[in-house]
Amino acid sequence: MSNLTSTMDVDELSNLLSNLSNFELSKDGELVEEEASDQIDSPYDSIFSNAAFSPPMLSYEERGNLQQLTNYAVESLKSRNPRMDDCIVDVIAPQLACLLAMPLSSGRCKTLVQLGSIRSPLERCKSGDISLELCEVIGHAEEFSFDQQGSQYLQEKLETATDEEKDTIFEEIIPIAMNLIIDVFGNFVIQKYLDYGSLAQIRELANILLGNVVKLAFHKHGCHVLQTALEVVDMDKRVSMAQELDGYVIRCSYDQHGSHVISKVIECVPEELIGFLISSLSNEITSLSAHPFACHVIQTLLECCDEESDRLVMLSNILQDVYTLSHDQYGNYVVQNGKPQERSAVIRTLAGKILEMSKHKFASNVIEKGLRFGGPQEQHLRVDEILTFTSGCFALQMMVNDQYGNYLVQTALEVY
Repeated sequence: MSNLTSTMDVDELSNLLSNLSNFELSKDGELVEEEASDQIDSPYDSIFSNAAFSPPMLSYEERGNLQQLTNYAVESLKSRNPRMDDCIVDVIAPQLACLLAMPLSSGRCKTLVQLGSIRSPLERCKSGDISLELCEVIGHAEEFSFDQQGSQYLQEKLETATDEEKDTIFEEIIPIAMNLIIDVFGNFVIQKYLDYGSLAQIRELANILLGNVVKLAFHKHGCHVLQTALEVVDMDKRVSMAQELDGYVIRCSYDQHGSHVISKVIECVPEELIGFLISSLSNEITSLSAHPFACHVIQTLLECCDEESDRLVMLSNILQDVYTLSHDQYGNYVVQNGKPQERSAVIRTLAGKILEMSKHKFASNVIEKGLRFGGPQEQHLRVDEILTFTSGCFALQMMVNDQYGNYLVQTALEVY
């Protein structure tokens, strides 16, 4: 069983109950010393017929009679644990008072594990106890972070927590931060601190990530923490994280998780600071464009990179294999991307291939995009090809009767 407070464990709490076990509550509400007896003579026996009781089950009158015991329990808890939060004391003291009201023959000196009368904060969270306060989680942040419902509770509470509460929870989880970063539930708690933590907390987490970027980039949970960090940490930290990926750019781009990290670097770090990354991607742009994960990296690069010299290199490499890429299930999206003048260059390169490409599932998308967003000169070029007479009939007629080509004809009618 986990700790019930930040400073008291089950054994200590059991000892406290043992110290209280020589007293019981008389029928007139007086605290009197009890002699051990085999007879069950407490007026509260009916309350405790089920050991897994809870104070809210007591009637108003019975609660009033237990007030003296509750006060005694509060004093005892605070004397043994001066640093215990008041909200924790307020939860535990009534439970101890109820236990004290039990006669010895009911076994009130058994451990709390056996009695089952006090649930841990995580158990209360998992049972849907809406009265659970964040201050009661102090001392239990680790087990909450690794639990699905516990993690969700922390994520919700951290959004509105006070600075003091966030500091206290942070001190508990920072020693195990790396374990949380790669945990299926814990990583969300770390991300929440990156979003809502103080500047000092964000920087401390950034320092933990540094030196582990490559490993985390390939991790299914760690990659999400990296992406969040790249959005919020100081720019010098972002650059340092990106530099750790030097030599791993292509491998990451082909990876299911690493590709998202590379895309996030492109989005969050100025291009003049990641020249090594842009150069690596540009040199392999054809093969990367035809990959299910890497194609998204190239699309992000085309959307975010503004340096003219870099874009010329990328366009040149794409145009060398533009026909092949246009027919590829992933590459066609890369070909469709780009600035207006780059789309015009693609259209001119594919001139004379309209009819064949219009009847292809993927290539037809490239032609349609060129018609819709190309300049007047390129649009006329496309329409002229549609109206050509070949193989005994007009290209238009063949396209109208094709499952893909007919969409291109509809686009041409919309444009003109």
